[in-house]
Amino acid sequence: MAGAEETTPAPSSAPHASVAPIEFDSFILVLLVRSPNAPDMPKAELDKLQEAHIANIHRLADEGKLFKAGPTEDFSGRNVRGIFIFKTDSVDKAKEWVATDPTVKAGRLTPEFMKWYVQKGTLK
Repeated sequence: MAGAEETTPAPSSAPHASVAPIEFDSFILVLLVRSPNAPDMPKAELDKLQEAHIANIHRLADEGKLFKAGPTEDFSGRNVRGIFIFKTDSVDKAKEWVATDPTVKAGRLTPEFMKWYVQKGTLK
């Protein structure tokens, strides 16, 4: 029809008036910081403590509590020695689980707790 205005549909990439909010999964992230007053121990005792620390990490993972763990190379000067990422959003549960770690019990490492949010379903 002559004189009629044509309408062009908006491209599919155009923003919509009702954008779905981002959903998050949350985890408890624990920084394991070298205690400023960490007790000195003989090497054999430190080796044994490290073995127990690794065994505890494996146990927590096997129980489905621990998502990931590993040492860090800290450039902040804070002496962060490692990280735990727990499959919970409860800091109380994470504190309970960290309290089982031999290096924490021995006063060699001090845990610092944070809630970490990631886009829902992106961490596998």
